[in-house]
Amino acid sequence: MAVSETLTTAAEAAAEAQPSARPAEPAPAPARRPARPTRPQPVVQAVGAVLCLAALLVLGFFVYLYGLSGVSEAREQSTLYRTFAGQLGQAVAPVGPTAEGAPVAILDIPSLGISGLVVVEGTTSGDLMRGPGHVRASVLPGQAGVSVVYGRVATFGAPFAHLLRLNRGDVITATTGQGVSKYEVESFGTAASPAPDPTADRLVLETADSATYPDGAVMVSADLRSAAQPNPGGRPAITPQERYLAGDPGALIPLVFWSQALLLTSVGAVLAGHRWSRRPALLCAAPVAFALAWSVYENLAALLPNLY
Repeated sequence: MAVSETLTTAAEAAAEAQPSARPAEPAPAPARRPARPTRPQPVVQAVGAVLCLAALLVLGFFVYLYGLSGVSEAREQSTLYRTFAGQLGQAVAPVGPTAEGAPVAILDIPSLGISGLVVVEGTTSGDLMRGPGHVRASVLPGQAGVSVVYGRVATFGAPFAHLLRLNRGDVITATTGQGVSKYEVESFGTAASPAPDPTADRLVLETADSATYPDGAVMVSADLRSAAQPNPGGRPAITPQERYLAGDPGALIPLVFWSQALLLTSVGAVLAGHRWSRRPALLCAAPVAFALAWSVYENLAALLPNLY
């Protein structure tokens, strides 16, 4: 009996000493392949590109208006100066009515640091993109009578931005096909209350009354101190687009045309990039888009007030 109990106890002790069997772990689930990313549809890409382009166009217009327009005006002034200097040298500079946009005079205003500023014929918004404009209904600077010149205050070089810094007695020099004329600043005024100057022979410089939201014009009147040159007469009447603070509605149709061309170019570039390769499509479309955008900006700026 004692031997049997001893064997049972030994068997139980041996069983407890053996490690217990662990349950089998489940097999890992097979890994799923990641879903292949879907490419945006061409129409969605085109719409997104158009919206981005619209935002870029708005930003680009401000960059053009307050930065690049001055570069454009400087280039125009350089060309006009060479043209007019050549005409003066050959004694063929205009002394009467001439083509709109043609150079007719050179202004020097030392007290404002202005030298060699070319004045063009006409005062539409497009004319004043090239520099100050001579009101066609008035006489040319230096001639007997009142000569009126408009200039911008904020854009396209802003040649008359500091016009009201002039003081009485400051000298203005005008060079035309009839010679060099000297003016002396006499009085100041606005479009609503013109400069009180009864002198018959004088020069009136006019610009917008604000570089932010212009709603009127300011002017400087200067009396002719040199001998008055003959006035050939025959001055034409000005059109509504040539009055102060007028825009040029004729730029609306070209604006629509260039805008549509820019839109089609942008959509075409997006579709080409989706069908072939993005980088070559962008490189091919970028120069064309830039040229079209420049034309859009020029015509859009022409709709703004001419003195701005």
